[in-house]
Amino acid sequence: MKRLSIIRWLKNVSIAKKLYFTVGTMAMLIAVELMTLLFAINTLSSVRALVGAEGLWSKAEKDAVFSLQKYGTSRDEKDYLAYLGFLKVNLGDRKTRLELLKADPDLAIARQGFLEGGVHPDDIDGVIKLLRRFHSISYVTRAIGLWSKGDTMISQIQAVGENLHREISSVSPSPEKINGLLKQIEPINDSLTQIENDFSYTLGAGSRWLTGLILKLLFGLVLTVEISGLSLTIFVSRGIARGLNEIIRSARKIATGDFSTRAKAYSKDEIGILANSFNEMTDKLEQNITALKNQEAELQKSKELAEQSVLIKDQFLANMSHEIRTPLNAVIGFTSLLEISTLDEDQQQFVHTIKASGQNLIAIINDILDYSKIESGMIVLEKTPISVRKIISSLHVLLYPKALDKNLDFKYHVNEDVPETLIGDPVRLTQILSNLVDNALKFTEKGSVDINVLLHDKAEESATLEFQIRDTGSGIAPEKQSMIFDRFTQASEDTTRRYGGTGLGLSIVKSLIDLQGGTISLKSKTGLGSVFSFTITFGKNKQGNAATADSGKPLPEKAKDKKLQILYVEDNPLNQKLILHFSRSFGFDTEIAVNGRIAIEKIQARHYDLVLMDLQMPEMDGFEATRIIRNKLKSDIPIIAVTAHALSGQKEKCLYVGMNAFIAKPFDLDELDKLIHSFFPV
Repeated sequence: MKRLSIIRWLKNVSIAKKLYFTVGTMAMLIAVELMTLLFAINTLSSVRALVGAEGLWSKAEKDAVFSLQKYGTSRDEKDYLAYLGFLKVNLGDRKTRLELLKADPDLAIARQGFLEGGVHPDDIDGVIKLLRRFHSISYVTRAIGLWSKGDTMISQIQAVGENLHREISSVSPSPEKINGLLKQIEPINDSLTQIENDFSYTLGAGSRWLTGLILKLLFGLVLTVEISGLSLTIFVSRGIARGLNEIIRSARKIATGDFSTRAKAYSKDEIGILANSFNEMTDKLEQNITALKNQEAELQKSKELAEQSVLIKDQFLANMSHEIRTPLNAVIGFTSLLEISTLDEDQQQFVHTIKASGQNLIAIINDILDYSKIESGMIVLEKTPISVRKIISSLHVLLYPKALDKNLDFKYHVNEDVPETLIGDPVRLTQILSNLVDNALKFTEKGSVDINVLLHDKAEESATLEFQIRDTGSGIAPEKQSMIFDRFTQASEDTTRRYGGTGLGLSIVKSLIDLQGGTISLKSKTGLGSVFSFTITFGKNKQGNAATADSGKPLPEKAKDKKLQILYVEDNPLNQKLILHFSRSFGFDTEIAVNGRIAIEKIQARHYDLVLMDLQMPEMDGFEATRIIRNKLKSDIPIIAVTAHALSGQKEKCLYVGMNAFIAKPFDLDELDKLIHSFFPV
């Protein structure tokens, strides 16, 4: 009944809750799987420690017997003391065994016994838990029984040793008695050897049994996670598809003039509500045939809206990115401010962890949103006049601080035979180059990163350019090169651990190049670096002028002999507060403008050294404000886009309208500080 109740509930809740339920269930199952894996690792580690303890016990027993026999012949007290020293290992283990056999054992005594037995302190608690947790398992029961027999034999050796020591220490030791006592040792030692062999065999069999059990358990959990996830996905998707197909079926019948059909509502979620609404619409159509033309117009409008769903999705992705990034900007920004405050070592570690986690989340969001746009066919290529030289120059200015941070030699060269202007998509070209060059800088620890542009081929109406991005980084292994452009693929697992990311960047690059009819290739040697080369064919520009904004033109230098005057254009109060705190901490004077219109008024009223410009604001957005500053005010004041809109193409669009640089929310305060000062060298 409970199962049916859950299925009924899941069928009728909203689609969003269905997705939350599916993701939550998967997360819970994965958490259980991880906990089981941790238990398995700890248990197997404890088994290893127990096997090691058995080896120490066996070695100590053999060494004790050897020392006792040697004492019988040498009669040297040092040999007897050595015998007693070796015997401490066996006696320590005996102390632990006897304590653990009690109904309410004293674990401190048990730990002390294992310490005396030579067990590593880090392994003691695990071995004790193993013995207590699995004491009823036949392998453990048999092993403890053999252990007990071994302790009995050790007691016999102790008795022989005491008698031997007493005889040797007497006034007139008897050689006959000494030899007799020595002869008693050998059969006891042989019995102990057999017990040790049986103990080792039992531990081995038990280890294999436990390993098999853990593997079965893990396999069962993995299978459960996969089946549960697949089942939930199929259930939810089929429920949605069933309702939509029913609505589609009814719509098709109505399109043929059959107004008697009705869409069955299978659930009470949005699809069910849509089906009921559809039926109400059909009722009205059936009641008033004379309004058929109006209804047909509405259907035509609905069709047009459906055709525009791609644009709606694009807006949804942009809004989602903005809404996620805005709070994350505050989290990472205030974390950066907290990072430079007085903190102890643990607090610094906590702050670093929060900041790194937020940055990883943003990188993942960027890749997923870009990939989603490409997969859904939302990329529309522009054909406008472009200057390849200006694009490369702007990109060099934008990424130079990264190269400077790592002390890398970062250069570019465009061959003289490359046409000054061509026809193509400047936004996508910049995105491709930015991704490849950013990767090269990220994976190069020393040496250089170079950008080269060559004229690969030319025709009467077109020119094919070859772009080469060469680095001296770690390189890519040959077996990984064939799949490096696949989605969710990185050069190695170590790459994901060290640098993070989703493995979508190069897949996005290849897709954008494919969309433009180009090709991309890779040459790389492990440890020597990589060369990414791609070709794109551009149309020839007969007018001879590129329409791109001159965002890469030299900016006026200003010595840092006074505080920089900064205008921050932002409508979000939390982000305003963050920048004001940042300004006080880094030594800037900052004023706030809540939209583009007010920003233009302030720029006309007084002098500012630099503008930090948000994009989405009421009354006037950042794009329009920048156009007015560049085209009407004729001002070359440096403008840095500071925005939560970080979908593919946003950076390139900002540069295109005349902004000088771009930094996405959430941003690193040190990075923002370096970017600001890059416009004002001393």
